[in-house]
Parts: sequence; structure tokens; C-alpha cells
Amino acid sequence: MDMALLSQDVSTHIALIKDKQISAQELAELQYRYIQRVNPKINAFLQTALPKCAPQETRTGSVFQGICIGVKDNIDVKGFATTAGMATRIGRQAKQDAFVINRLRQTGAQFIGKLNMHEGALGATNQNEHFGDCHNPHKHGYTPGGSSGGSAAAVASGMVGLSLGTDTMGSVRIPAAYCGIFGFKPSRGAVSNHGSVTCSRVMDNIGPMARSAKDLTLAISVMKAFDESCAASIDFKAIDCFTASDNKVLLVPENLEGLGVSSDIAADFSANLSAFTDLGYTLQYFDFSDYDFAAARRAGLLLCEADMRVEHQEDWLNQPQKFSEYMRGMLSYIERKTPMDIMQSERVLDNAKIFARQLFKQGCAILMPTVLQRAFSFAQPVPANQADLTSFANQAGLPAVSLPMLSDNILPAGMQIVGPLGSDNQLLDLAERWQEHTQFRYILPSLD
Repeated sequence: MDMALLSQDVSTHIALIKDKQISAQELAELQYRYIQRVNPKINAFLQTALPKCAPQETRTGSVFQGICIGVKDNIDVKGFATTAGMATRIGRQAKQDAFVINRLRQTGAQFIGKLNMHEGALGATNQNEHFGDCHNPHKHGYTPGGSSGGSAAAVASGMVGLSLGTDTMGSVRIPAAYCGIFGFKPSRGAVSNHGSVTCSRVMDNIGPMARSAKDLTLAISVMKAFDESCAASIDFKAIDCFTASDNKVLLVPENLEGLGVSSDIAADFSANLSAFTDLGYTLQYFDFSDYDFAAARRAGLLLCEADMRVEHQEDWLNQPQKFSEYMRGMLSYIERKTPMDIMQSERVLDNAKIFARQLFKQGCAILMPTVLQRAFSFAQPVPANQADLTSFANQAGLPAVSLPMLSDNILPAGMQIVGPLGSDNQLLDLAERWQEHTQFRYILPSLD
């Protein structure tokens, strides 16, 4: 097994295929064999199929010609079932590709399988009683994060170089951080959700995960487009939403421990700040304790529960026994709430937008840890505040990129950069410059 080749990022794979040092089919077969070898240990892939890669073409736009991508199992890929990690949806074949899948397919991308996830995308551990738990490649028996845990584990283990997940309250960035890779949540409306199973209409975002920042940029360059069939889609080319400026002030939360960040994460984060000052940025500290994270957490969950009851209502009525006890508890909670509770939750989320507007008067982006703790054992209780720092971007509709922190700790952790609406390209450019400056290169964990 050529582990050196498997460990390379997608950008390198594209270059090797273009230079005819390897064919796309040879790479696909190598990845497929590796999936068969290591997936039983990790349980990232729920469905797989070896694609038949077309011969390399030179037509304009063939960005991902022959590159295999893994897809979270709540995004439609024709030829695969879309289970959303739920027993109620087993065998429910996708009749057509989701909008983003179609976009990627047009550039030559191949789809090698569907990836494990937390049931219904409502949870951040990827423990799933219907399909089995997905394990963190860096430590068996530990969470890879969720709900896109399979997407992160597939990339972090080397089974694929690029995967898609969905991020509702941090479900791309949390697993990216726990698994030590890169993850991106786009501006609300920049990437169409059409063809995905809803968790929250106002907070869902489809986003990529990869082993390099450059790969995220490549993916978003294809995925970002206006979709007239998606009510939330925004044509960012047609509006003056963000203009790059000379502002090079990064806003950093003060008193991280007071926000619930563990001491080891806080120490690593502090040690990683110098890379950004080396890049010419000034750090300005601000008080994040004025934001009511607990209220936002409750409001976000309530909106998810309401939307999911609508999304899964037919199954809820006809086959309730197929929902896990965990999911039944979450989705029945909405029955004890009123329409006014829902409206109040939406107003709580409005506060995030207002808070963000005030912050971005002071700096160009927010720099903070992605998660408050490292990956933990499945036997440990799930921290209630697990998604506090990530969910802020979803509540305000902002783009956010998670980067691996440089650390000597065996378990990885991440830091995220959150920017104003429409600043997606600027955030990804900064992530690329950070990686080039630090010379960070992801190293595959040993799975033997």
C-alpha cells in the first residue's frame, strides 16, 4: 500500500494525474483497497463503490478530473441511498444528485461512497446505534466529532483526500478539529443545500473537509454558486456583500477559560497566535462573555427539533419505533413548546448577527479555538457546551474555517477564523497563507 501517495492532499493528487505520474483510475483503486482495509476499524464509510474514472480530459473546468470524494450520508448522490444516519431511511435511493454534487461531477469528480454521521445530523459525537459508532483515527474508542464524523475520519485516515459534510452548529468544524484536518463552513446562502436532508433551514451549510487549506479553496471554487431552486441561495456576485480592505486586525476572545475552554486547548491556542502576527496581523482582544451562549444553544436546538419534525413527519407518524431513544427524546421535546417559543428562538439567533456586526467594526475576522476540548472517549459524557464557539457562525450566517493547531499533544485540536458575510475567499486565502508560513503538513496516523 503506497501510504506516501495516500497521505498527499488533493492538490498534489491532481498535479500527479495531470503530469501522468499516476492515472485517476489507479489512484481510485488504491483508495478503494485502503478503504476495504481500514474502514472496518473506523467505520467511516457506510456505502462504497469503486468508480470507473474516465480518461483524463483537458477541457476547461476539469478541476477534479478523476478525484474521488466521500459524501456525508445526508447529501444526495445518485446511485447511493441517502440515510441521514437514520433507520427510517435505509434503502432510500437518491433519484438525482444534490446541487453541489452535480457541480463537482461537472468538473470530473467521482464519488466513492457515503459517510457515517450522527443520527439525523443532530449531535456532535457520531455515535449511531443504527450504523455503528465512527471512531477517531487518532485514537480508537474516541469520538471523531459530529455530526460529520465519518467525513472527517475518512480524510484524516487517508481513505479519501476530500469529503463533504454539513455544518448546522459546527458539524464540519468540530470533527475537523478533533481529527486534525481543515474544515470550512461557507457564508449562509453561498453554497446550495438543495438535495440534502434538513436539520435546520436557517443554520444548515454544506462544507468541505480536507488535509490542506488549498484543497478547501479548490472545493469551494466549484461548490459556491447561485441555485434558483434553493430558497436560501444568494447570488453573491450580484450584491456588494464584502469588499476586501487593508484591515489586518484579528479579534481574539479574552479569558478563554471563562468561556469553558480547557486549559490545554487555551495553552495551544496561545502558542499558535504568533503565526498570525508573523503574517502581519494585529491581535485585539474582546469580551465574548457578553454573548449568551447558553440561550443561543437552547434556541438553536429548538429550531433544529422543529425543522426535523417537519422533515421526518411521515416517518415519525408511521414508523416511530425506528427512531433511537435519543432521537425520540429530542424530537418529542418540541411538543411541549409553543409557536411563540419558536419565534423567540429565532430572535435569539438575530442577536448573533447584531453582535457580529459590532465586532467587525473593530477587526476583519475573529480568531478563536474551534472546540473547547479535545476528542473524548465514547464512555465519557458529552459536554453540553461542545458547540458553543462553532455555533456562533451558524447563528449569524458567517463563513468560518477551522485549521489544525500546531501542538505536541497526541490528540489534535483546531482553531477557527470567522469572517463577515461574503468573506469566504479571504478566509480561505488566510488559511492557505497560514499553512504556507507554518509549513504544516498533515501526517496520517498509524492504523495497523
